[in-house]
Parts: sequence; C-alpha cells; structure tokens
Amino acid sequence: MIIITKIRRNILKITVKYFLEYARLSGCRDEELFFENDEFVSVKEVFKNLNSKYKIKYEDVVNKGIILVNNRSITQLDMENTVLRDGDKLILMPMISGG
Repeated sequence: MIIITKIRRNILKITVKYFLEYARLSGCRDEELFFENDEFVSVKEVFKNLNSKYKIKYEDVVNKGIILVNNRSITQLDMENTVLRDGDKLILMPMISGG
C-alpha cells in the first residue's frame, strides 16, 4: 500500500512598486516577489530581500522616503513589523519637496 501525503505550501505574492531613485536602483518600476509562508510576511522580511538584490535598505527608505502598504503609510501601521498578505502592494517613494 502506498500512502501519498500532500504538503500544502502557501506562496504569497507581494507587488513592489518603485518610484524615481528606487526604480533606478532596482532597474524596474514594479515587480512581484514570492514568499513561502503560511499566512503573511512582514515589511522587514521584504526589505531583507530588497537589500540582498538591490542594496535598498529599510532604514534608508524610511529616513529619506515614504513606504506605503496598499496606499497607507507604514507610519500609520506597524512600521517594519507591518504584516503583508497575499496580493498586497508595497510602494517605495523618495521624499519630494517643492515650493
């Protein structure tokens, strides 16, 4: 008798959109990142990926730019511990000033 056990793995898709200098650093305007996890991934975990691929660091972006999750600033959420779920969008924008 053969018993086949099916292992279920959740693959989360997070879309990252890059603007201006972050688009230049990444070489693209947007991309989809995939993570194996049960339910969620944190902003911090996404930035580990971005740092290893493009040298885009969380500390640099949060100090010089704006990070949005589904069009909400992470300052209104839980900063780097903000939970991302399948299909969420992470947006990286530099600060823009004008007068």
